Order: sequence, then structure tokens, then C-alpha cells
Amino acid sequence: MNLFRSEEHAKRWPLYSQATEDYILPVATWAEIFSGPLFTERLSADYLEHGEEYVAAYHDALREAGKSSPFWQYPLIAEMDEVRLSKFAVVGAYTRFDQSVLNDLKDARNRISAGLGERTGNRENHLVWAAPGSGKTFFVEQVAGSLDDIDYYELNLARLDEAAFQGMLDTVISAEKPALCLIDECDARPEESWPYELLMPHLDTNLGGGHVVFVLAGSSGFSLDGMKQRMSTRNKGNDVLSRVPAENQFVVAPMSFGDRVLIVLSQFLSAARKLGHDIQSVEKLGLYYIAVDSRLANARQLQEFATRAVGRVPRGDDRIKYDHLFTPGDPENKRFWMEVSTVARELVNSYVQVE
Repeated sequence: MNLFRSEEHAKRWPLYSQATEDYILPVATWAEIFSGPLFTERLSADYLEHGEEYVAAYHDALREAGKSSPFWQYPLIAEMDEVRLSKFAVVGAYTRFDQSVLNDLKDARNRISAGLGERTGNRENHLVWAAPGSGKTFFVEQVAGSLDDIDYYELNLARLDEAAFQGMLDTVISAEKPALCLIDECDARPEESWPYELLMPHLDTNLGGGHVVFVLAGSSGFSLDGMKQRMSTRNKGNDVLSRVPAENQFVVAPMSFGDRVLIVLSQFLSAARKLGHDIQSVEKLGLYYIAVDSRLANARQLQEFATRAVGRVPRGDDRIKYDHLFTPGDPENKRFWMEVSTVARELVNSYVQVE
């Protein structure tokens, strides 16, 4: 176990991985968790006889702390027999497992949509912070896709030079329809003075009769406040921030264990439709592998992985098996099974129905 002064300090650690998000807890809480029988009774003669009982107590302690260890998350999947993705939908194909996160993002979706519904004469600008790979771009894309008769633009500040950025901004404000404009990586190019000099006056477009909703999205600073602090030190940074109403500033939380399960199920169905497959169930061991593999810690990686897996499903089979996740002979298949076979055997040949 590694100890840190704060959550932000932990996230600055060079070896920090988003897949370990659920491990971040105060030292006092971990001390209480480790005082449970799973750890204190290890020298008892009957320890193995009570192993399942001790593991259950460990899970309960983690749940009470509001966290769950990824490696021991197999009970969540073991008890998951049917998933209706619409229950977890925020907008379009964007889903979140935690209900508080889901409802916060629904509120953000509604505020963005309201600004596009009619001219308000007010600045309809939004600021969002999210860790890389948390799906902030996909979230805004899905909001745009859920709305009729609007124009949608993505401007990635990290990829555009000064002339291209200015040209795209001019296109946005001259759109005949209401426009939703994502300024992705809005905290990029901190050494340059032109990004906010060009952007700032366009954030007032609606005051002059325009109809544009800007969403500024970034990932620096380890938090929304941290990103805002960095932005404020830049040329015209405070001017940009002052044009975003406080109620329009929000966070896209990092993916939890449950989110990763939902995302891959959604990606499986999406890839199946494109390939002409009718996928109705997924082997639980496969879901377990995907959810605990740190290499699949963001939505982009999961999407590519799911597409390849669906491509290995034989025609006529409506199931995705654990073996379909790997190319034939891939040693990773056997390695993972050997690692988890003692705790996850019940997930073999057991399936989650998904719709």
C-alpha cells in the first residue's frame, strides 16, 4: 500500500493508474478495513474454513466506506444476471453506473440543451473538467446527437494552430442554426497567448443576438478548481472564466468499476449491430477480465477491445464468451485465468443478459 498526503497528491504519483481509483481512501479508513477478520485472523488454524465469511466482511467494509476494490469486485458481476442499459443512460449511448453521477450529468445535459432550445440573450457557456479517457467528449457528442436542428462543432485546441482556431470560431458564430461548440482541451497551449484572446470575445456571442452554446472541456489540474486556477494565470484566462456561469461548471467523474462494465456492454452491442451480429449475452468471466484490466482503463481502449472481440464471435452465436476476448493462443487468456481461478470460478459459463 502507498500512502499520500491527499487524493491530489496520489494522482500526481508517476505510477498512478485510473484503474485504482476505488483504492483512494483516508488512512484511518484503511486501518479500520484492515482490522477486519480477513487480515487479523490469518494465523488462525481455521482461517481457510471461514475464508468466504472473511471475504464477505471485507466487501461489506469497503461498501460502507463508499468504495470497492477492483480485484475483489467479482460479487458485483456474479450477482449481475440482466442489464438493461436504458436504466443507466444519461443521454444517447452515454451511460453511468453510479446514480449520483448519472443524475449530475443529466442536469448538465439539461442545462446545455436548454441553452439551445431558445435564444436567451445570456451567455450559455459551460466548463467541464474530467480525467483523460473519462468520456467528456463522448458525453458532449451524445448531447448534440440527441438534439434536432442544431449544428455541432468540435474544436480541439491542442490540435489547431492560431489561424485554424480563428477560422473555426468564425464558422461557429456565423452558423444559421443554433450551434453547440465543444472547445476540447481548453487548457492546452498554456505557453501561448492567443487561445484565450481569440476565444474570449466569442463567448459573448449571445449578447449580440447570436445563438451558440460553448462547452469548454479540459483535464489539467487534477480537479475542476485546479484547472480553473491554471487557466486563470493565463493571458485573458480570468476573462474567459468570468464568462462561464457558476451553475454551468461541472465534473465528469472518472470511470468506476460499474461504469467500465456498462461501457463494454454498450460497446459490444454497438459493434455487434455494425457487424450484423445479434448479441444477447456476455460471459461473466469476460466482463470481470475487462473490468479489472488496467490496460482497458478508458472508454477509447474499451471501444477498440469490444469491436475486436465481437469480430471473433461465430455467425449464429448470440453470446460473447471469455475466449472471444483473445486471439487464439494469446497467453494472456491463460495467465488471467490462473490468477483469478480461485476466486472467480463461478463466473465461468455464466452469462449476463443485456439489452
